[in-house]
Amino acid sequence: MKNNSKERTKLEEEHIKYLWGVLESGIVYQIVKITLKDSRQLKNRVVLDSQFLLLENTETIDADFIKQIKGENR
Repeated sequence: MKNNSKERTKLEEEHIKYLWGVLESGIVYQIVKITLKDSRQLKNRVVLDSQFLLLENTETIDADFIKQIKGENR
């Protein structure tokens, strides 16, 4: 059986605390925009339970490489 679950990265504590104050986009998830330390921006990304960033298929992102997370209003 093929596993279709996405990989995820646990966010740093400062980002988790910020997301506690952001309204959920759905049950136990938030849609966010992420700015990385190299200035790249990732839009419409999913964070589960205010602490786990879902990664795309071949993507790897270390939580310490995330500069900023902003909730996106839907």
